[in-house]
Amino acid sequence: MVTAVSAWLFAFALDYFSAEQTTRRAMEVEENVDREGDAFTVSVRKEAIELPSAYVLDRSLSPQEERQLMSIDLDKTHLDEVEELVASVDGHRLDGPGLYESDGYVETWLMDFFSDRQAGLAVTGLRARDLECRPAAARTVILVVYEGGGYDGIHFDLSRPSTPLALDPGNNLGKPYFSHKKIDLGNGATPGGLRAEVSPGIEDCSFLFEAEYRDAKGTHLRKIDHNGRRFHVRGIPAEPEQVYVITIEGVINCGEKPWPKVDNCPRLPFAKGNWSHT
Repeated sequence: MVTAVSAWLFAFALDYFSAEQTTRRAMEVEENVDREGDAFTVSVRKEAIELPSAYVLDRSLSPQEERQLMSIDLDKTHLDEVEELVASVDGHRLDGPGLYESDGYVETWLMDFFSDRQAGLAVTGLRARDLECRPAAARTVILVVYEGGGYDGIHFDLSRPSTPLALDPGNNLGKPYFSHKKIDLGNGATPGGLRAEVSPGIEDCSFLFEAEYRDAKGTHLRKIDHNGRRFHVRGIPAEPEQVYVITIEGVINCGEKPWPKVDNCPRLPFAKGNWSHT
């Protein structure tokens, strides 16, 4: 009887430990499968600018185009005719920065982070990498003067590409974004969104983003491109050939060099760290 009970207990223990090992191995396999492929995906799209703060053109306006710009009745068409003229000469639209003390006008991308991993992870940093810049190629600048508001997101000054600053309208405005925030992903977390504006100052730049993320295995880096391509951002030239300023009262021709001292005409040459039109 004792022998039979002992045999039964041995078989039970053997089954128990075998099942435990099988479960552990299954969990390890499941974790390995969970880690296969990308930790997360990023969908990137360019933000549509409702009201640009600047336009840059790669050539000078002809006398006829200049007369067309100066004759636009902004009360009737707002910026519609300006947009048509700019589009006809392949001009580029730029936005004003969310931080006043910025290195120039900006271009903005909306980034959606998603992970289907069962295990959790967190994006804890984002920086611009593989930066390639040259003096801004534009020859004509059209500035739009209006009062804008603040918005959430992050601001990249490409003179400091490793330190994105927070655009939160609260107490964190202008502080390093990832010093107080992270993007949680995986484990059923809601996809994270980020609005990233990039300012190149008086240069045209291309770059890739590099995300830092952490999981149970440690800290990792991941490159982010723009749908298979590098990100490109246009800047304001230091010495434009033509400058026009659009205000609520009409279009101002700041003239040829030397620049006249006219209200709303910018101080030139533009310099890094000085994007303001006043």
